[in-house]
Amino acid sequence: MRLKAAVGVVMLVVLGVAGVDAQPAKRVPKKKPKDISAEITALGGTDLPGAARAAQLLGTYDLPAAHEALLDALAFGLAPEVAVPAVLAIAGRPAAPDVPALRRYAGHRNPTVRSAALSALASYGGAGPALVAGLKDPVATVRAAAAAAAGKGRVREAVDPLMLLLAKGEDAAGRALAAIADLDLSRKIADQFGKVPDPVLAACLGAILKRPDFTDPARVEIVRAIGKIQDPAAITVLTDYLDSTPKTPKRTSRDEAQLIVDARLGGGK
Repeated sequence: MRLKAAVGVVMLVVLGVAGVDAQPAKRVPKKKPKDISAEITALGGTDLPGAARAAQLLGTYDLPAAHEALLDALAFGLAPEVAVPAVLAIAGRPAAPDVPALRRYAGHRNPTVRSAALSALASYGGAGPALVAGLKDPVATVRAAAAAAAGKGRVREAVDPLMLLLAKGEDAAGRALAAIADLDLSRKIADQFGKVPDPVLAACLGAILKRPDFTDPARVEIVRAIGKIQDPAAITVLTDYLDSTPKTPKRTSRDEAQLIVDARLGGGK
């Protein structure tokens, strides 16, 4: 008994020296999960501006329940002014179950909704068929959204329909092809000289020229292809390339671009 008492005294002394409170630690209450019931209710309500705000807000929450609420609402059907923020909201945190819903809304009767769904699909794999279909949409803004999404996702199966749109002079197709292009595709695009409106072709090749993943020999080919274009747009994109690249280290592509610009503008010697 004396030994136990002595040990107890020693422990109290040690705890006192260490500054440790001998009292039992207080239990920290668990944080309550965020209540999003108000947003979910508003999303399904008749106040369309309020429902749109709720969709946007739910998209900011990193909560499975918020994502599920958006998907459920899309499944039941939403007015266009609510569907647009809803499809963009779920794309902020992509998940595999989203794709069927987005594909369905990519065929919506409202072109603004179709555009939003196609834009959202850029964040997902396996969206190629929906984007290819969007490139054939009768509305130009929807085609542009599909093109932008195909470019962002580098969807190779979209190349052929994008080439058809490029021949029709659609700038969005040119930007998408520039994002997708490898060296072989850039050569194919360059071969469209005379078949594609000059300003659109120049802009497309100019965007490829500024790609950081292209080697300088590849850029030389592109510069020469741009040099064949007589439209002032060719000089615009070459000048932009000169302005956006340093003089050192030396680049053959930059030197050739400078020669073309000087010759065209009368500054050569």
